[in-house]
Amino acid sequence: MTSRARATCTVAVVATACVFAGHYAWDAQSAMTSFVLLLTAIGTPWAVITLIGFVRCGGVYDADALQVFNRRARGGIHWYRAGWNIPATVAWALGAAVGLPAVSLPSYEGPLLRLTGGVDCSFLLSGAVGGAVYLPLSTREGARGTARPATAAPQTPGTPSRHIEPRA
Repeated sequence: MTSRARATCTVAVVATACVFAGHYAWDAQSAMTSFVLLLTAIGTPWAVITLIGFVRCGGVYDADALQVFNRRARGGIHWYRAGWNIPATVAWALGAAVGLPAVSLPSYEGPLLRLTGGVDCSFLLSGAVGGAVYLPLSTREGARGTARPATAAPQTPGTPSRHIEPRA
């Protein structure tokens, strides 16, 4: 036999586990749908910006310069401003800011949904805004979507940096 206190604690723990399991088991699909829709609205502008950069450089990147973070180094053709591509970051933030109010989740409907007749076009809007903002911002930045090499940042000794000119 068990004591009243131990039985009460056991029943409370089992009941709490059942409530949580029931809540999440029936809402798991709704939670996953919400997560995927939010991730898509936030990630689409970055995918569009990356695709624009890829097209501008003709698909040719300096593979050695892409490894500066792995070597704990600084600089290279893809370094931009202290490692930040400011035009891309601004364009991504604005695209995500437009996409989030246009999302239709099971538990939330954004205020921009009435403009689309209730259809979730968040990924289209966020991608279009991200790309439309990035295009003019990035043309001022450098030659055809590539950053200028950082001059103040040292390279890791023994790892020469190759500079590949963008295609004309």
